[in-house]
Amino acid sequence: MPRHVGIVFVHGILGNEFDFAAKMEHKLRQRLPAALQDFVHFRSVFWAGTVREHQRDYFGRARSTGPMWHNRLRRYVIEGLGDAAAYQKTRHRKNSVYYEVQQAISDKIESLESRGREKSPLIFIGHSLGCHVVSSYLWDLNKLTQRGEAEVAQYDDPDEQALWRALKDASPLRRLKTLAGIVTLGCNMPMFTFTFGPDAVYPVTAPVTLSNGQTITPAFPGADLPKPLREKARWLNYYSKTDLLGFPLKALNDDYRNSEKIHDICVSSEAPWYIPYFWCLLAHVRYWTNRTVLSGTTQLIRDIVETPE
Repeated sequence: MPRHVGIVFVHGILGNEFDFAAKMEHKLRQRLPAALQDFVHFRSVFWAGTVREHQRDYFGRARSTGPMWHNRLRRYVIEGLGDAAAYQKTRHRKNSVYYEVQQAISDKIESLESRGREKSPLIFIGHSLGCHVVSSYLWDLNKLTQRGEAEVAQYDDPDEQALWRALKDASPLRRLKTLAGIVTLGCNMPMFTFTFGPDAVYPVTAPVTLSNGQTITPAFPGADLPKPLREKARWLNYYSKTDLLGFPLKALNDDYRNSEKIHDICVSSEAPWYIPYFWCLLAHVRYWTNRTVLSGTTQLIRDIVETPE
């Protein structure tokens, strides 16, 4: 009997469309057998709206102060770099874009819980900055759920305490205990690790010992997955050899390199090679319809849906 699976898309910089993942969802469904269609549930997290109004409001004021050249390119720079700059972790959850984005992801996961699907496997598909968003979300939530009550009581952020209490009684799906797959497209996560250096960067596939001596168990694969699903769970990291913004993950450090669950997969750009320079940029947005990406992602979904317990 097939099992239900939830799939959550998270976009990267310059996201301006609510249906940013529509093409990939459609092509994935085309590759799935008709008998499995009712068991696969897609959700898309469009988070750019939390910062786009601020960016465009500023740009409007800036243009009114005096003439500027290359306004279209300037807007792309403001929105592109502005998205990355806005997603910075803050000490408190209130008025924080970082935590607003994470809450948007949580809301989509909660929407998958209907009709007794609280224990359904979960798959994330992230693109560009969205890969970093997914990884940091998994890290933060997994770490918080493993904190003790006495430790949480010492937090100076009441919103963080409230989230811990909510997660304590939440479903396995909401607590990420059924996490069965991660797909990253044009991943630029390494760019966010240079502040710490390779020795202080850990994948969500490895246990981590904190400064207080506590060991945090890995977020991936989910702890509540049956053994057959844990064996099928994998992290597929697709990067194009012509994409200037997409990178392999195993080059980060030994923890990434030795992880059996992480697979770096190099794909060829589908952008026309005869367009100089621009093909490198076009490669970054072509993953959604890349045949290798679609084939590997479809197989991951089928493995999770069809594997017997």
